[in-house]
Amino acid sequence: MENSDYVNCAGYLKDCYLIAETDHNEHCYYGNRLFFNSYLVDCSNCYEDQWCYECVDCIGCHNLRFSEDCQRCSDSAFLMNCIGCKDCLGCINQRQQRFMILNEKLSEEEYRTRLRDLHLETRTGIVDFRRKADDFFRTQPHKAVQAEQNEKSSGNHLYNSKNSTECFDCKNLEDCRWCARIFNVKSSRDYTSWGDQSELMYQCAACGDHAYNLRFCSTCTTNNSNLLYCAHSTGSRDSFGCVGLRRKQYCIFNKQYTKGEYEALASRLIAHMKTTNEWGEYFPKDHSPFAYNETIAMEEFPLTKEEALRCGYRWKEPVDDTPHVEKIIPAEKLPEAITDIPDDILTWAIQCSKTKRPYRITKQELAYYRKHNIPVPIHHPDERHRRRLLRRTSNRLYERTCGKCGKEIQTTYAPERPELVYCEECYLKEVY
Repeated sequence: MENSDYVNCAGYLKDCYLIAETDHNEHCYYGNRLFFNSYLVDCSNCYEDQWCYECVDCIGCHNLRFSEDCQRCSDSAFLMNCIGCKDCLGCINQRQQRFMILNEKLSEEEYRTRLRDLHLETRTGIVDFRRKADDFFRTQPHKAVQAEQNEKSSGNHLYNSKNSTECFDCKNLEDCRWCARIFNVKSSRDYTSWGDQSELMYQCAACGDHAYNLRFCSTCTTNNSNLLYCAHSTGSRDSFGCVGLRRKQYCIFNKQYTKGEYEALASRLIAHMKTTNEWGEYFPKDHSPFAYNETIAMEEFPLTKEEALRCGYRWKEPVDDTPHVEKIIPAEKLPEAITDIPDDILTWAIQCSKTKRPYRITKQELAYYRKHNIPVPIHHPDERHRRRLLRRTSNRLYERTCGKCGKEIQTTYAPERPELVYCEECYLKEVY
């Protein structure tokens, strides 16, 4: 880590700020699940991108804004499900196209003229065109799931995988089931977050980097093996119920044993846990140091405060410290364009137009907006994250019929949603 403040579940970062569940990035701010990127702001689930803003589930893109599920697109904005497009605006399901607006092919001169007339350097221009693009997208076919180069696999945002069932936001899996947010993993089940050359993982969370045969573990990092009910361990193996181990072996409750002692005591503990119905279950919810609404559970299975408390979870209301700044300005009073923003904004706090929570603009962030002529955001980073999530479908598979041929399909679009959803065969015929 180098010059990267307020990051979490992160590694191999340089000059990053307030990003989480992320590795191998430079100059990335306000995002999550970013891997091998540089110069990204307010992005989620992106791989190998550069100079992107407000993008979700994009791969190998450059200078892309306000877009979802795109690959190898550049110098474009408001795209959905496009591949290899350049100088396009508000397009969906396009392949290797240039100079298009709302799927209409234009000359370069006409494209540039219309682009100027939209005034996308202003907040109003962005909001107006976002609404127009979303209305247009609802009239076009959507893929049942986002998945490519898979064999005998199911899920969404699943890539390069084999024999993997109901896996979401994953890449390079083999023989896995019910996994989410992992990559480069084999023979694992009920496993959430990370991976990176891991195998035989069962009911683990936030574990990875050459992990092998971990069960019921949390936040164990780098070269661990044969761990049971461990947390925050590094480079350790053959241990049970330990926390914070560093390069240890044959430990139980952080106490060192010989191999024979360890095996005998571990067998006794497992036998006891079976009688109490604890064996085979993950850590109980009251062990979590976080309230329900502080975790990604809230993103996947949203609950109200009353519902969470009724289920036995804790709840935490967001409380912001009073910022020590020259002044607090309501976001609605910010100028429409970045050209009218003074340097003094670095000494202000801005009050989110939705939540009324205060937030700051950092020096590197302001430089990014000025370089790309992007208006200063009017929402708190948490609210921007929430809005990005709303642009994704849920990580659930629903039964539905193809909007073209009528055959039964599995899709992440719930049956009551209005989108026109196609099976893989019909979608490919439509696009190509």
